[in-house]
Amino acid sequence: MGMDKETDGIEREMDAVLRAIRALGPCLEGSLKRNAKARYVKRDGTVSEYPTAPILQYRAGPKTRGYRRIPADKIEEVLRLLENGRRYRELASRYERLSARLALRFKKKA
Repeated sequence: MGMDKETDGIEREMDAVLRAIRALGPCLEGSLKRNAKARYVKRDGTVSEYPTAPILQYRAGPKTRGYRRIPADKIEEVLRLLENGRRYRELASRYERLSARLALRFKKKA
């Protein structure tokens, strides 16, 4: 009887994690490099730098990364998407642990 209660508890928690994942909405996996600088060489040979738009590094596929410059007015939106991606990874990891616990539950032979 105790095993059934624990199993039900695990299944309820898995359902709650799935609901939280669905509630996240769109998300991105990656990072935002805000201090990107471009370099150029002047005629006299000196190297100068100037700031550029932040660069988003994101997951474009299995073992593939994509890069995109982000306009200043879109930075907050991208940061929100990255935070959702971080939260998604946490929830997916929690779901995986719960799933493993549930799969390893077995009843003792009488």
